[in-house]
Amino acid sequence: MRNAPSVMYPVGRCAFYARLLLCLAVLGGLAVALGPVTMTDSASRTQALVVGVGCWLLWLGFAVWSWRRTPVGRLHWDALAGGAAPGRTVGAWRWHSDAGQDGALLQRVEPMLDLQTRMLLRLRNPAAATRWVWVEQGRDPARWDDLRRALQAHG
Repeated sequence: MRNAPSVMYPVGRCAFYARLLLCLAVLGGLAVALGPVTMTDSASRTQALVVGVGCWLLWLGFAVWSWRRTPVGRLHWDALAGGAAPGRTVGAWRWHSDAGQDGALLQRVEPMLDLQTRMLLRLRNPAAATRWVWVEQGRDPARWDDLRRALQAHG
């Protein structure tokens, strides 16, 4: 599938990722609450509860920070970019950010987790910086298969 069609696909905060973070927060909270119950010494129980709550709050802060920091924009595969010069690949990935970084060239877009209706992608720019984004079929169902074809052929 060398000739994947050009596609522009919206990227934003993923509902699946939010549910995953929420589920982990609930499980962590339950572990913190129920863990010290099995201890017989009240001093150890209190100490375990304080440490557990502290770790859980740190993790919760990281989860909120991670969610709010999720990149929002559009991922663009341009099948006509590049040209047929020797040694050049036809096509290019670009990132169009809602924050103003328009049309930044990407060196590589790699699907890291494919759940059929959503994917976790690793975007690499020429400066070797990495950005992680979730894409979901529900954001643009009509273009989902085009995005998957472009990733399969040029990811």
